[in-house]
Amino acid sequence: MAWLRSRIVLLLCSLAFLQLLGGHWAILQVGAWAGMAVSYSQQAGLMAGLSQTFDGEHPCPICKAIQVGQKHEQKKAPLLSSELKNDYLASWNQFQICQQWSEVVYPVFADRLLGIAIEPSVPPPRS
Repeated sequence: MAWLRSRIVLLLCSLAFLQLLGGHWAILQVGAWAGMAVSYSQQAGLMAGLSQTFDGEHPCPICKAIQVGQKHEQKKAPLLSSELKNDYLASWNQFQICQQWSEVVYPVFADRLLGIAIEPSVPPPRS
């Protein structure tokens, strides 16, 4: 019974994710294309029907409604994003992330580092 519950939860989460990404418009568009392909193919044959379906010059009422819905949804989106971008940090709480780079030269240590042998001693020491 737990596997059924987890599959239902997975299905609901997938549907919510699809809706957030705008997949509902894609599903509607695929359905509209299928109906257009069937309708146009009955009138003018399969090849002509498919070319009329996907040329963009012969949209059906469902395609027009999908375009209007997408434009209406895009007009709402900037309002939501501007509301979400409000900066609630207090001015006394702000800090600087990037600092100026400064290079300090230590000549005493530079001379000592040049004298260090990089190669291992031959033969290797026994423990």
